[in-house]
Amino acid sequence: MAAMQCTLGGLAQLDTADLDAVMRMNEACLAMLLDPVLWGWMLGVTVVCILGGALIGWIKGRTLAGIVWAAVLGPIGWIIVALSPSRLPTCPECGKGNPASAKACRHCGVNLKQSAERTARSRLKGADSGGSW
Repeated sequence: MAAMQCTLGGLAQLDTADLDAVMRMNEACLAMLLDPVLWGWMLGVTVVCILGGALIGWIKGRTLAGIVWAAVLGPIGWIIVALSPSRLPTCPECGKGNPASAKACRHCGVNLKQSAERTARSRLKGADSGGSW
C-alpha cells in the first residue's frame, strides 16, 4: 500500500473499483486542500490583489470598486477598474481629473473654486479678449 499522491497522474492510475484506493486518494486530496501553506499563499495573493485594486481605484476616484473587482477577479479586476471612467471632479479649464479636496488643478494650476464660479460666458469673453472684433 503505497502512499497516494493527489496528482493528475495519480488520478489516472487510480483503480475506481478498489474502494480503499479511492478513499486513500480522497484523503490525500483533502489533506492537500487543507494544507495551511496553501491557504497562506492564497490569502497573501488575495491581499496583494485587493491592495493593488484599491490603489488603482483611488487613482481613478473609485476605491470601493477597485477593492471589490480585485477581490472577485484579481488582476483582471485591476484592468476593469483601470479602464473604467474616472469619478474625479474635472477641471473646468483643462478638463482633467483632480482629487475632490484639491484647491488648484494639479495639471494646469488654475484655482478650481474661482474657475468653477466663472460662467461659460465669462470664459468665452476672457478667451476673446485679444479679439479682432
